[in-house]
Amino acid sequence: MREMSPIELRTLVSDLEVELDRMKRLEQEIQQVQSEIHHDSERANLFYELQALKLHNFYTGCERIFSLVASELNGGLPSGFDWHKRLL
Repeated sequence: MREMSPIELRTLVSDLEVELDRMKRLEQEIQQVQSEIHHDSERANLFYELQALKLHNFYTGCERIFSLVASELNGGLPSGFDWHKRLL
């Protein structure tokens, strides 16, 4: 792990807080879509597609968080064909 200055550490914390705020909003949106699926069964297929998009956004949000940590604390992202797996 590389040494970080207080300013760099505060910047990382701020960036992570932004991502976590996005994740919190996304959690609320996922719950809202789930509620719509139960209340409007005629359009459930559309809501399932929206839910899939929201879950994909959740995954990419996690990936952004892990990428920030790996880049700032570990000196870079993993490499190779399985870099996503190794990042997670």
